[in-house]
Amino acid sequence: MKNVKLTLAANELKQPLHVKVRHILREQILSDFQQGQRFYTEREIMRTLAVSQATTRRALLDLVNEGYLETDPRRGFFVKRREESRYVGLISGSRMMETYAEYSDACRQHGYTLDVHGFHKGESVKNILQVIRHKPVEERIIITGLTVELTLELSNSLFSEGYQHVVVGAKMSSFKGGSISMDHEAEVDQILDHLTGLGHERIVFMVNEPKNLLFTSLRAEAVRQKLAARKLGKSQLIFCDTPQWGNSFDFAYKKTDAIMQAKPAPTAIVPLSGVGAWAVLRYAINHGIKVPQQLSIASFDPMINADILPVPLTELVFSHEERAEKALSLLWSPQPPQKHELITPKLIVRESTGPHTSK
Repeated sequence: MKNVKLTLAANELKQPLHVKVRHILREQILSDFQQGQRFYTEREIMRTLAVSQATTRRALLDLVNEGYLETDPRRGFFVKRREESRYVGLISGSRMMETYAEYSDACRQHGYTLDVHGFHKGESVKNILQVIRHKPVEERIIITGLTVELTLELSNSLFSEGYQHVVVGAKMSSFKGGSISMDHEAEVDQILDHLTGLGHERIVFMVNEPKNLLFTSLRAEAVRQKLAARKLGKSQLIFCDTPQWGNSFDFAYKKTDAIMQAKPAPTAIVPLSGVGAWAVLRYAINHGIKVPQQLSIASFDPMINADILPVPLTELVFSHEERAEKALSLLWSPQPPQKHELITPKLIVRESTGPHTSK
């Protein structure tokens, strides 16, 4: 994450001048103009921005093609901000069914059409851009579940093409779009307060998802910082080294075997995703480890039916409806979305965590 800001700056330097001019004019359209209003003339733009006629004309024609302007050969350019059709493009790299369900109801209530663009193994950003069917004035994009590198690359490409977009899952420095994320510090504090309050000192936080996923990397960093700040030297952050597109359940299950062989073994394991918590619970049941008497398990992510598992899971929960509403609100705000929204989850305590009684 150290090079995120530098990477964004480098990408901006590579952009042609007409692209930069287009960005400036597009933001003016979105913030200062109404439907049908006459836009700046070529001469006004050339004089104010100190750019050539060729650069100005290219930027204006791009805005026409994107659906932001329409041209009259005699009268000039006019703002075109019709909103009869509104599409929300969903670009996700994982858990497509869960992600689709989160946004489909919210889109339906607002009269938006949800257009799903799944990001599959081996695909490039160019592939995704080719399947977006609607103009930027009609479609706005939600990005979730991608790696840091892909998120940045996709964001820059969408920005260059004129698509307003938000990232759901994390906040990045200097990111041009809007973003919605969990309050990672609050997440870790709630789990640590609960487990240390029960007497646990040997707590393992397991990173079972690919560590280059944006959401995972930020959550892991929050854990690392909290363990250091609280001086919990007997607790640790362990990576499963799950590869991109790898099976995070299998890697969590295998890593649990290695973790439980340690002397002394941990008294609590907290995977950084719900799938990992399910894997640890399955391992404990298969190996006769009593939960929570011998091992407490907690989940960062809410899981469907976590309350009716053989041992109901302690988990952090939040409102998916609230997150979807925040995303749509940012997407369709009058100005380009650059706001960051935090969601603070709540810890639901169930039978998978209990007092540490053995030494």
